[in-house]
Amino acid sequence: MSYLGERKVCIRIGSDHQKEYENLASRYFSRDGVMLEDAYQKVEEFAMEAVRISDTFRFYQDAIDFIVEKREALFRQHILHCYTDEMLDQLLTVSLYPYQKEGIRFAFEKGKSIIADEMGLGKTIQAIGTAELMRKEKLIQSTLIICPTSLKYQWKREIERFTNQQVHVIEGLHHKRVCQYQLDFPYKIISYNSACNDIKMLGKLETDLVIMDEVQRLKNWNTQISMAMRRVVSQYAVILSGTPLENKLEELYSVMEFADNFCLGPFWKFKAECIVNDETGKVLGYKNLNKVGEAARQRLIRRTKKQVALQMPKRQDKILYVPMTKEQREQHDELKYVVGQIVMKWRRMHFLSEKDRNRLMLCLSQMRMLCDSTYILDQKTRNDTKVNEALNIIINLLETEGEKVVVFSQWERMTRLIAQELDKHAIGFEYLHGGVSSETRGKLITNFCDNPDSRVFLSTDAGSTGLNLQSAATIINLDLPWNPAVLEQRIARIYRLGQQRNVQVVNLVSANTIEEQMLDKLRFKSAMFEGVLDNGQDTIFLGETSKLTMMMDTLGEMMEETKAPSEPTAKDNTTETSAEECIIETEAPREDSQDNSTSFIFSESETPQPQSLTTPKNLIAQGTAFLSGLAATLKSPEATEQLINSLVETDSETGQTSLKIPIPDKQTVRDLLDIVGKLFG
Repeated sequence: MSYLGERKVCIRIGSDHQKEYENLASRYFSRDGVMLEDAYQKVEEFAMEAVRISDTFRFYQDAIDFIVEKREALFRQHILHCYTDEMLDQLLTVSLYPYQKEGIRFAFEKGKSIIADEMGLGKTIQAIGTAELMRKEKLIQSTLIICPTSLKYQWKREIERFTNQQVHVIEGLHHKRVCQYQLDFPYKIISYNSACNDIKMLGKLETDLVIMDEVQRLKNWNTQISMAMRRVVSQYAVILSGTPLENKLEELYSVMEFADNFCLGPFWKFKAECIVNDETGKVLGYKNLNKVGEAARQRLIRRTKKQVALQMPKRQDKILYVPMTKEQREQHDELKYVVGQIVMKWRRMHFLSEKDRNRLMLCLSQMRMLCDSTYILDQKTRNDTKVNEALNIIINLLETEGEKVVVFSQWERMTRLIAQELDKHAIGFEYLHGGVSSETRGKLITNFCDNPDSRVFLSTDAGSTGLNLQSAATIINLDLPWNPAVLEQRIARIYRLGQQRNVQVVNLVSANTIEEQMLDKLRFKSAMFEGVLDNGQDTIFLGETSKLTMMMDTLGEMMEETKAPSEPTAKDNTTETSAEECIIETEAPREDSQDNSTSFIFSESETPQPQSLTTPKNLIAQGTAFLSGLAATLKSPEATEQLINSLVETDSETGQTSLKIPIPDKQTVRDLLDIVGKLFG
């Protein structure tokens, strides 16, 4: 075998019987010693003649394996030529769209492939169609589906719906699961975790065809599950993932190895040609993405909703800016102050200890939680507005007969609050979270789809992938995840193939918080995804700074932003504010915030009211903020000069210079002098 570029079968002729072998090779190999395409079908003839010349002639095993692989691919191509579109429609109990037939043909011909269609285009039905075609042509007898625990019964339901075949879900303790692999079912389903544990005990799993769903979960090469899945032995494989690339280009390489570990070449070469590092080894960006995409297309097929030209229903995204309660705002801003201090420490030292990093991430997470409700943090207080707003939307939507709604939140405690309110209003709903067993999850989905009295599907991100909930046409996101891909995964539960109605996506965002500021951040991941899989931008650089530096710079900008004019103040009655007045028909963030980070001098009308300083904590916080602002101002000569000009006044007639400090009123001066007098006394 030659592994330079595409793999090739070659012949190397020594000095023994040289002339005879050269004459023989001329009929099967090119002048460069590479096997001709039509010679793959006649390799037995060559082998017999080669051994007849000398019994020392050697065949290497990897070359034989490759020849067998090529011959089987040619055989499958011959089978496909006999199948018309009408015949493919007879594989399943439903008709297929043209691009789905293309996906089945691709997976059948390749033998091992990756279907990476955009979410909602029916990767599951294409995998089942491929399995049925292989089973019909007697290429396989058993199919093993490996998927996340939450999707086992979803797969069972889909297979039974599309094929009328018997399906067995492998469950129970290890010694019980081992026996179930040998059961005579055409389809067997097991979760990644169970399969991983079984492989540890058995050494490997064997099947004719393996289907791996949501394979992006195996993107990290060195995880136990990822390494275990590489010990699943099968002649054929269909790998499913709507996002084979989420964060790093190396993830695509890891996923591709499940289909073909030669497709993208050796990893050292892949890194050298595609990954840009600085002198310390940190990743700066990626290059040659189109070349990677072209190589990946030998085993990977990907279509987007736009490419398949389906008449998808119109999708309307709305951002509903919701005010926070006073209690939420106070806690949020206290955490924001802590984050600001850590950012200042970073700017000053360009280093953060592990303790500081952990504290930073904790504060950011708690700020996001507070954007939903204080209950998520303490499970005692109920200070929020999103719950009521979400409930109002749900009640209004459910006035229409047959209407159903899907509600997502990252926080289980937030979904718990919604569930309590739905119970109070006697609204039927299904509740999915990480603590629900896989068998129960399947029943929840079935009940939501089939039961007209089940109107709301309430879920954490445990149900953001693999679920078909298109009986609903509205999705409410109670919060925004860090990764925009996760948000799209939620939406794809209803905005998918077969949806006949207009889809409405409502994102609840707490105004003037970290949640709102997240709307305009973190675009790099999406750009990289498009560059590799969608033939987009070819070279992407993260810049000259590390990811941590970028993160801290972004946080610095976010912490310095001030309240937008539309934000409700502490005097506003937040419980009576109409959120409908804040609906915006685009996902673009508001740009009315101004950066006043270097300004700390108040005019008389801008001076904080005394009640804002009543607590020692607020007093210390504002005092520290004053000192921080002063320090930042004095670092800039221009800002320092501006500060001096605002404080110093020169009489134009006498030339006398005096210090001018704005004050609220005369009483403030009296109080201040009284305090100073007592100190001296």
